[in-house]
Amino acid sequence: MTPTLTVYLKELRDAVRDRRTMLMVLVASILMGPLTLVLVAQYVAGIEEKSRVLKVRMAGADRAPALVNFLQRNDVEIEKAPDDYEERVKEGRLDAVIVVPVDFEDRFLAGDSAKVEIVYDDSRTEAAPAIRQAERLLRGFNQETGTLRLVARGVSPDLATPLKVEHVNTATPRQKGAFLLFIIPMFAVLSPLLGGMTVAIDSTAGERERGSLEPLLANPVRVEHVVAGKWLASWTFASAVSTLTLSGFVVAATFHSSRQLAALMSFGIPELTLFVAMVLPLAAMTSALQMLICTYGRSYREAQTYVSYLTTAVSFVPLIVLFSGLKDATWQLAVPVLGQQMVFSRIVRADALSAADFAVPMGTSVAVAAAALVILCRLLREERIVFGRS
Repeated sequence: MTPTLTVYLKELRDAVRDRRTMLMVLVASILMGPLTLVLVAQYVAGIEEKSRVLKVRMAGADRAPALVNFLQRNDVEIEKAPDDYEERVKEGRLDAVIVVPVDFEDRFLAGDSAKVEIVYDDSRTEAAPAIRQAERLLRGFNQETGTLRLVARGVSPDLATPLKVEHVNTATPRQKGAFLLFIIPMFAVLSPLLGGMTVAIDSTAGERERGSLEPLLANPVRVEHVVAGKWLASWTFASAVSTLTLSGFVVAATFHSSRQLAALMSFGIPELTLFVAMVLPLAAMTSALQMLICTYGRSYREAQTYVSYLTTAVSFVPLIVLFSGLKDATWQLAVPVLGQQMVFSRIVRADALSAADFAVPMGTSVAVAAAALVILCRLLREERIVFGRS
């Protein structure tokens, strides 16, 4: 193990000396994920705050005293809309405005259908709470008015609603909050790639470009020891960056100031431990694959291009799971990255986990890493790889 340890320490020392690389890893990998989670949480908290405030903006409120009375009885604050309300809605300065036409009161008193308009721009996500609130209040007024008219005519209101729907939501607060924490599984998959990338490139294509690979392999040391030392250095960086990134999510979830999201933003030490247990074998696999790919690069820049293909392919997995509606299946555990993504999502949702949920993805990652390292050892015995720099 002495040659392996020597190579390992040498690669660690070279990586730490590169301050620009360390700064890039710190900003791009460790800080970006938790900062993104905080921004998403703040955005959702703002929307939740808007939905709790009972406030509507009306144009022509004096034309609908019955509607105004209903809103006031429900403790709804009524604000008069400005004359240029439609322009302000388009600009995003107003979320939704209830517009009462001139003939509303006459039609309402005559027992006819009276029309109102809700002016809004649904392309703006932040306007959704105000739109839903206006629709809900008008629906309530519509139902109350219809009931009173039926009672006045001696008709039971139950005739108009033969079916009563009761909602039974089986989702737990943790499962509801999974949509907020989707960023954590995504970064858990990507952070090993970002963390070990520079070390993997520099220790393979970088050595090849500088011409230092030949004298390194000329030493009386087995190729397997050299490869193992370089891989351990890349794995160490990938694991360290991943662990620090995930720890940042714990801090972000713990110190988030929004109380109403406390039950949803649940990501603590138990979840961190499970994530790290899954990430370490994943980091071993990604580091080995990156080194294997970079070995074909004759320069640092060329190797960066090759690695970007792997990063792009891996980054698509969380997006596919998020937007395709892919349901969990046992076979997914044996697929690299997809199996980890599946387990990460279950941890965030606090779903039940079995031993197979950990054993299968871990075993797959170790097997792929071992296969990549074996192929890498064979490549480093070929002259076209060691001496080819053009």
